[in-house]
Amino acid sequence: MKLQHTFGYDCEDLSSLIAENKASTFFKKLVALGKKQDPDLYDPLSFMGDGFEWFVEYFFKFFNGDHTITYTAEYEPNFEYDRGIDGRGLSTLDGKPNVIQCKFKADPTKQLTNEDNISNIAADACMNEALQYNGKNVIIVTSCKGVHPKHAMANVHCIGIKEIARRVDNNVIFWDNLRSIVEEQYV
Repeated sequence: MKLQHTFGYDCEDLSSLIAENKASTFFKKLVALGKKQDPDLYDPLSFMGDGFEWFVEYFFKFFNGDHTITYTAEYEPNFEYDRGIDGRGLSTLDGKPNVIQCKFKADPTKQLTNEDNISNIAADACMNEALQYNGKNVIIVTSCKGVHPKHAMANVHCIGIKEIARRVDNNVIFWDNLRSIVEEQYV
């Protein structure tokens, strides 16, 4: 498996970022590395967001075709334009295209709100991608609790920190495979 997101080339301390086998540790280290970035060279928030998108690309590719959490096969990151869609794949429910938005929050206890611009993905998916919403083909992946229950996007499929951690924490195969990819692709 080859990762396409450029973060793997941009992060100088990639090996230490993935040294542990827990999502929470990865995210804490990502925040710490982000805070060390020179804002004139790499905006710290962009660094953290890019790191999360890199992680999500690996997560979706590792769990390719999963029909219990990602509902996605053949995930590819979106580099064409940025109106809310960070990745695309095929829905395991109907074989039709689906779209994924990644939202990184440093605080895992928070929820996504209007401040996070999460409505962009639905608008872009329906208006520009001609997606017909089926409950699982618009997906938000976040490092926090999820979408606030009173937000208009509360009914989209959301993969939050709890769901990510359940699949990757102490999953030796998941982390060892990622470390092998980093060793082969970036070192």
